[in-house]
Amino acid sequence: MKESSFQEDFVDKQKSVSANNTGDAVTDAVENHLDHQKVVFDDMSDFFNSDEATPPEVVPVLNYLVKTALEQCIANQVQEEDEEHIRKVKVLDIGCGTGALFDFYIKAANELGVELDITGLDLSPKMVDYANENAKALLESNEGDHSIICKSGDFVNAVMGIGGSVKESLVGFENGVMNDDTTEYRNQFDMVMINACFGNFFDSNSPTTAAANSLKTGGVFAIAHPLGASFVEKLHEENTATVPNCLPSKNEFENMLQFQPFAMVDFQSESKIDGEQKEIYLATAVKKPHRMLRDIVRLRGKVDNGYGRGGKKLGFPTANLPSSLFADALENVPTGVYIGGAVIEKSDENVEGRGITHKAVVNVGYSPTFDGQENKEKIVEAHLILGEEKLSDFYGETMRLALSGYLRPEMKFPSFPDLIKAITNDVKNADESLDIEPYSTFLKNDSFLNDNEMIWIGKSGGDEEASYEFSSTIEF
Repeated sequence: MKESSFQEDFVDKQKSVSANNTGDAVTDAVENHLDHQKVVFDDMSDFFNSDEATPPEVVPVLNYLVKTALEQCIANQVQEEDEEHIRKVKVLDIGCGTGALFDFYIKAANELGVELDITGLDLSPKMVDYANENAKALLESNEGDHSIICKSGDFVNAVMGIGGSVKESLVGFENGVMNDDTTEYRNQFDMVMINACFGNFFDSNSPTTAAANSLKTGGVFAIAHPLGASFVEKLHEENTATVPNCLPSKNEFENMLQFQPFAMVDFQSESKIDGEQKEIYLATAVKKPHRMLRDIVRLRGKVDNGYGRGGKKLGFPTANLPSSLFADALENVPTGVYIGGAVIEKSDENVEGRGITHKAVVNVGYSPTFDGQENKEKIVEAHLILGEEKLSDFYGETMRLALSGYLRPEMKFPSFPDLIKAITNDVKNADESLDIEPYSTFLKNDSFLNDNEMIWIGKSGGDEEASYEFSSTIEF
């Protein structure tokens, strides 16, 4: 079957199914969208399980996309992992359908010498039934210690567990508000692949946020389509209800990643496959341990004695700014671990270490691991990362603190050794992250940190004693 006739046939089938399954109006737009998708693809499951759905000319393209993404996944494994881990790759196949990619995964894995643990996820229960049947037959006919299990559900809800809307998923990620029942998907995978269905999501940010939460640091997020962006654009024009979005251009993909913990690895809109130049789509990104904040948080106030736990119990002394200094301002700052810069203002005496911008890793929250001794109010605890600089005690002195990046949500750890291990890793990630763009430029150029000869009063509120400001990162 020629590629053009396949495209036309698919569009006609999709339009026909959608026209007959609009369903009753649902108040929530996301739920309405998910219900619509489930009905459409349940009804199309027989077609997707047939040979028609993967014509011969698409086979080499799928082989290329899967192998390329898997190669990038292996290449970007975090350096700390041992060889045994790299031999096993956990893949989350979103919109797995009837298992169209499974054979290509296994083939690529065998060529690359890795074993796969694949989890397939699809909205359509009928698709998933076919996928599990096909996976079982495939594994029985192939050597190697691969595993495949497929489940029915929405990707965003499965990872975030908070409703699935654009706003909820984004706020949930920033606040660390996620249902504990969804931990099986969080920070578990080496690769998240969304093939031939990214345009079917309600929006572009929610699946990107969910991918960030489900990947381990160093894992790869891949968006692919064997027929390229123009094919998806045609589906979008013909049937916006089922395909609300087009595939992002390179610039759009970079913009999608700007405030996510991702760095772009690859973007391909065409490639020479089996000697023929073909339009394809492959956009990949690697998960970083940090992400840039949408708004810089600037705080100025006198350092409080706090609870004295940072240095004495944990070995990481902190400078504390209690939320009471800033009225209700910190209520809008999500709990979690941040990175940024800190300055202890110069006093009348020329004391060493004052007026200098120091790297900082900052916890905003209640210290939940100290069971029964949690902070009574939200505390900003800044650990200043010192190189060769020396800094004497500065309790009661005025500190300027600017948060520009985010590492992780605040967590309750099972033990103090676990907490110390996490903090040690946070300090390492903060130290390394603040040496690269855009954080390094921010530390050097932000006037709040580098020009502290005059008293600063934030635009968002406060006075000469303590003030705060939330400003767009565009300003630096």
